[in-house]
Amino acid sequence: MTLATYLETACSAGREAGRLLAEKSSEWNKVTAETAKDIKLQADVEAERVILAQLGNGTELPIFTEESGWHGFTPDDGPTPGGLYWVVDPLDGTANYHRDFPLCCVSIALVDGITPVAGVIYDFNRDELFAGAQGLGATLNGAPIQVSTIDQAANGVVVTGFPIRSDFSPDALAAFATEMARWRKVRMIGSAALALAYVAAGRADTYHEENTMFWDVAAGCALITAAGGKVEITGPAPEKPLSVIATNGLIGNAPHQQAET
Repeated sequence: MTLATYLETACSAGREAGRLLAEKSSEWNKVTAETAKDIKLQADVEAERVILAQLGNGTELPIFTEESGWHGFTPDDGPTPGGLYWVVDPLDGTANYHRDFPLCCVSIALVDGITPVAGVIYDFNRDELFAGAQGLGATLNGAPIQVSTIDQAANGVVVTGFPIRSDFSPDALAAFATEMARWRKVRMIGSAALALAYVAAGRADTYHEENTMFWDVAAGCALITAAGGKVEITGPAPEKPLSVIATNGLIGNAPHQQAET
């Protein structure tokens, strides 16, 4: 299969899962597990089931999902499969979905090692389908998109958040506030995937989060690269927390690195 064909398969899977998430929100919006900083819904599991069926029918690749882990691959064999595989977050922004806060999406990435090469993010509330791949560019509902041309933090919009593993100590929060003060605007929307899609579309200029998970960011990182931006992913393996810095390629390598210069 070509990269374009894989992308089409992901678009189809994302649209179908998103359609059902919207149509069945009253039925699927049931809490199945919760912690101090996180919840799981029936919607997460149901949407994942839809995507697994779609991708399984369309390709022979291994799949790594947020809800059920690996399909078609055993991590004992190595950190990643020896080729392409899918990374799926069936519902990014679960807490938003639960509270009817319309910033959530379906996220599907095609990955080689730990490098995202294609990504689809479907915002089913706004019917916005972001799609992109290496060498193919990035689109929003079929129209080309590209990253912004902002080159100074003082003029820029940074999108960030507090993943459930964040350090909420006073020192960490003070350092965070100092960094955020350098930007014209700061946005926290509760969906890492959508935040990255907005950077790819030029709506924001930089995304930066620590201790996030690969399924949250893989598709968005592929989109940003396809849209002309730059991405840095630091982490040991897809199952472990990692750091992600994604920019338009003009505004600097990372917010915290700029602060040190």
